[in-house]
Amino acid sequence: MIIKRLVAFILDLVMIAMIMNVLLFATQTIDSPILLQLLSALIVTLLLCKDCINGQSVGKRIMKIHVVDEKSKTEISIIRSIVRNIFTIFWIVEVAVLFISKDKRIGDYIAKTEVINYNKIEKKRFNKNTLYTILICFLIIFALVFMLSNLLHSPIFKLLL
Repeated sequence: MIIKRLVAFILDLVMIAMIMNVLLFATQTIDSPILLQLLSALIVTLLLCKDCINGQSVGKRIMKIHVVDEKSKTEISIIRSIVRNIFTIFWIVEVAVLFISKDKRIGDYIAKTEVINYNKIEKKRFNKNTLYTILICFLIIFALVFMLSNLLHSPIFKLLL
């Protein structure tokens, strides 16, 4: 299961990197800080929300695994999925914990989730609430990136340096 999880994670990162490279290439002639902030927010949103549809990312779907509640074995909420994925920032620690525990990473322990085999072939369920939550997540991340960028480029911050 560890190998399946690592392959799924690598597939997800490769997919996100490909999307971002295409977008960066398509917009390289545009010199706009706001565009860079939007793309940064998109990267973070893709990482945080990658398991929001049926507990599966693209990589997990390919590897036939998905994220479920550790007790009830049912689909987790979008918020729990985002909380679980916040810890991918510390991906080296996450991989180390996964190898030590043989079963879970830090995000799984915090969100009380686990990854199990999933052999059913069913149509993706994608409802409006999932889309709205992902959009709200993106807007919050963009607002944070925008504020941080403006703070770092403010005259007051430059005086502190």
